Amino acid sequence: MENTETRSALFTVRDAEDALIRFTFILFLILGGIVLHEIILEGRAWLDAVYVMLRSKPQALAWATGLTMSIEGGMIMFSRLQDYRDRRKRRLDKALAEGIAKGKAEGIAEGKAEGIAEGKAEGIARGRAEVYQEFAEVHQEFAAWNARRLVAEARNEPFTEPFPEPPDTEDI
Repeated sequence: MENTETRSALFTVRDAEDALIRFTFILFLILGGIVLHEIILEGRAWLDAVYVMLRSKPQALAWATGLTMSIEGGMIMFSRLQDYRDRRKRRLDKALAEGIAKGKAEGIAEGKAEGIAEGKAEGIARGRAEVYQEFAEVHQEFAAWNARRLVAEARNEPFTEPFPEPPDTEDI
């Protein structure tokens, strides 16, 4: 099966810009959280809190990097999952449409064949019935003619009635 769909890049420049903005935002949240923690909960002075924040900067960078990578990885994963679902839905829709078209075509062909067979059988049955009817009528004519002949013969009367015409057998 040939894949005609275009593939997109895993991580584009625009994605990198967005990731950098997310990283910076997360880093500032972490560093701001450290400062607020030191000021509010530890009761340190503002400058002491900034000093603790600067000392914690490597850990903050690591956390910001990890969180950003997790978010970006999740977004890429869900994007790929959605692309997969879209491709799968298109394939299923295409297969369904092809199945419906094939079923219609087969149904029409089967219906035609069935109709032709039924029509042929009905035509043969009608034709036979007509032929049997004609034979019955001819037989009655011969029987009536023969009965008249026998009556005339029994009375010793001359019987001059011509023999009935046989049916046209070309159509049979």
